[in-house]
Amino acid sequence: MSAEQSAGGSTRSAGKDRHVGAYGGLLLFTVVLYLRPNELLPIGTFPIVKIIAMGTLVAFFMERLTAGRSLSVLPRPFKYVLGLTLFMVLSIPFGLDPGASLAGFSDVFLKVLLVFVLIINVVTSFRRLRLMMETLVLSGAFVAVATLLDYAAGRNLAEGFRASGAVGGIFGNPNDLALAMNVLIPLSVGLSFIRPDPIRKLLYIICSGLFIATVIVTYSRAGFLTLTVGGVFLTVQLGRRYPAAWGIGGLAGAALVMASPGTFWNRILTIFEGAGTAGGSAAESATQRWDLIKRSIEVAGANPIRWLFGVGIDNFHIVSNRELVNHDAYLQVFNEVGLPAMICYIVFMVGVVRIAAYITRRYVRARGYRQVWLTAVAVEASLIAYMVGSAFASVAFLWYVYYPAGFAICLQHIVARAQAQQRPRQEEVTPRVWYLRRLQH
Repeated sequence: MSAEQSAGGSTRSAGKDRHVGAYGGLLLFTVVLYLRPNELLPIGTFPIVKIIAMGTLVAFFMERLTAGRSLSVLPRPFKYVLGLTLFMVLSIPFGLDPGASLAGFSDVFLKVLLVFVLIINVVTSFRRLRLMMETLVLSGAFVAVATLLDYAAGRNLAEGFRASGAVGGIFGNPNDLALAMNVLIPLSVGLSFIRPDPIRKLLYIICSGLFIATVIVTYSRAGFLTLTVGGVFLTVQLGRRYPAAWGIGGLAGAALVMASPGTFWNRILTIFEGAGTAGGSAAESATQRWDLIKRSIEVAGANPIRWLFGVGIDNFHIVSNRELVNHDAYLQVFNEVGLPAMICYIVFMVGVVRIAAYITRRYVRARGYRQVWLTAVAVEASLIAYMVGSAFASVAFLWYVYYPAGFAICLQHIVARAQAQQRPRQEEVTPRVWYLRRLQH
């Protein structure tokens, strides 16, 4: 049996059909998260997302309790997420508006936390991990197609020319939409390498093109920067094993330059020139962001409560310049939850990147772990894209990073189980040298 077959089925021997209901609920929740049926169907405010989430969690916890197992695995990155969660809870009574803080925690981040728990516990085989990635990518492709159609029809345009998500919600802001697409691009590229059949390869190549096109029509300078960094990183990593990736990456970059409209490049060039015809002055935007950074430090000031617990989740706009949010996920955590929470947040992200990077380095030449290596490369590039793009968006408590972070942890556990199965038992190995036998016994 090959290493990848062992990774794919390693958990079947440990617990056949374990968490089938919870895993199915997780897939359904992911689809609903992206498709947002409350906006597409005439169901009003019917809480379909909450019902699916709660039903999935009940199925998961009931199975864990009846089996006499702990409620969750506790990998190190998850402990940092729990630390972040603890500081978020402690910050609520110290917030400028405790009611808004409680609503932000319970309505948004609590669901993120619980779904992250599901990912790291129920995605227990390589087959499940791959299907989870495919569900995420195809759901994102739906958002991309709907956004591009709206853009072509002149609908849902921010500032009169920038595409925003056709389904609204976390995709309603062009910069946030661009970040969501950038996080998905490495996963779709990785799936195009992983899947052996031509039809699925073509499908995920098309998805990658849709994501890139969506980033372009958002006219997001941060999105373009993230796309460039993520694309170069992914090309370099793939090129270590497949030299043809350099040529493919170069062609993709050339196609991007030629296919993008001139107004897009006018806006991107404002990064260097300070002014442009599309979207106004980048100097004004840079000044605004710098003022927000200074305001972030001023808000903390010499007040130890603000350094420890922040001003409360979703409360920074109260003390910000012109009701603006931070536009920086790192400063968002610092200002709204405090410095210890920001440390937990950063260490968590560094931890999951290190997990993916370790698997990437270890299996770069291992023929039996080709799909594992490709998955690790895709997840690592997705996390790098988030770390870059989140420096320009207040998305620390949203979904963007927690899916690829969960994938990194799952892949680590799957590979560890596969290696444990392949490793011979110590009692079955008989040393040939007499003094080693004596030492063994």
